[in-house]
Amino acid sequence: KMCAPGSSGDSKKMEPASVTAEVTPGVVRGASQKSAKPRGDGPSDRATRLRSRTRAPHATAAMIGSKFAAAGFAVAFALLGAADAATHPQDLAALWKFKEEALKMSNNDARWRKVFETWTGRGEACPYPECPHDPCGEDWHGTWHGVQCRELQGVAQWKLPDNVYRRVTNMHIPEWGLPGHLPESLCLFEMLEELDFDENEFEGELPACVGCLPHLREIDIEDNKFTGSIPREWGNLKNLVEFEVDGNQLLGGCIPEGLPKDAEWCGDCWSTCPSYDPYCGSYDCNSCVSWTKDPEIGTSYENTRLKGDRCPNEPNPPVCPWEIFKEEFEQQQMEEEAKRKQQQVESLKKVPELQIRSVESEPSTETFLQRVAEEEAEEEVLPEPEPEPVVEEEVEPEADPALGECADSKTRVTVDNEACIFPFTVMDQVHCDCVQHNGEGWCTIADGTWKKCAPES
Repeated sequence: KMCAPGSSGDSKKMEPASVTAEVTPGVVRGASQKSAKPRGDGPSDRATRLRSRTRAPHATAAMIGSKFAAAGFAVAFALLGAADAATHPQDLAALWKFKEEALKMSNNDARWRKVFETWTGRGEACPYPECPHDPCGEDWHGTWHGVQCRELQGVAQWKLPDNVYRRVTNMHIPEWGLPGHLPESLCLFEMLEELDFDENEFEGELPACVGCLPHLREIDIEDNKFTGSIPREWGNLKNLVEFEVDGNQLLGGCIPEGLPKDAEWCGDCWSTCPSYDPYCGSYDCNSCVSWTKDPEIGTSYENTRLKGDRCPNEPNPPVCPWEIFKEEFEQQQMEEEAKRKQQQVESLKKVPELQIRSVESEPSTETFLQRVAEEEAEEEVLPEPEPEPVVEEEVEPEADPALGECADSKTRVTVDNEACIFPFTVMDQVHCDCVQHNGEGWCTIADGTWKKCAPES
């Protein structure tokens, strides 16, 4: 549970180029049209300002900026209704994936629907289409319930220049009794720093792909009903400081190597130690961090089947859905942009040529009825064409779609000479060959385990 941002970020004023390089390389929105002035914090006329900005004409492709257009996000900027939105279009697409998965796996549960009521425009103060979809907005707490765009690698995003996109850093939906499993689409948010879903009704196993989120520093999923064990892949979360799984009574196994050490008390680091406390001053505040006021920091697992034993082996290398999602998203946007430009060219070709009458020609004295009569007299009566014989087409039997997608796939094996099983699916994407990650190929074998692919012979 992270505290509200304080004044530490108030003194940071960054030029657009340096902000872009540190936070989200190469993503500047409307750089040629917007100033580099940081946003103000005055909330008094916020709704009025949002509405007035939205009523301005939508930016054209020429106004968006060459670097932004070259990155291929111009179409998402228009299609997702983000003409003046602060939120990065890739994160916005991931939020729609998250909403779709949550409603589908919970059978459209009313509790999830209640959460998503504010997921429109800039929230209840300015819903879509009056405002574009923009969960980050202009404040650290955002405009959509549970979605926050706080400090990113020490930079206060709500004070960034107007021409820089904000990234989703916190998914914070505790104490709602939400049913289902923990949505795997959370793994699409590459800049996520906090997951807070404690005191819900989540069941099933924890998704291994969470171990791919390199900026995560807090996971709070206590008091749910998770089963199985903590995925070994979570040991790759090198920036994780706070990890709370207390109250998941069916969660067992070992704790992956790489997760934070067992929780230490930090309560007296945030308050004046009472004089009657015999342990006053005995706590090591060096292990505490400034961005949270939680009384304990580290891994806590009370009221679970975990015994505190650390897994003996190194964590499994995960396959990262957000990397694949990002590549496919950028490719899709570039294709959409190329298609849009082609449609513009074709529409210009269809403009009829204007017929200009010479001013020197004499005006016609022929009446309209005379012209019609002459045209009817010139028309020839053509015989009706004979109907062509109908040839029945042979209907080929439908092929199995699952097999058809990988009918021509190569036979691949792992480095342990185990057969790769194709097709396999990563975040709704079907793959018929090994998935590349950090220069190495990965696939699943018969039991569903990810294995490193052997080089092609």
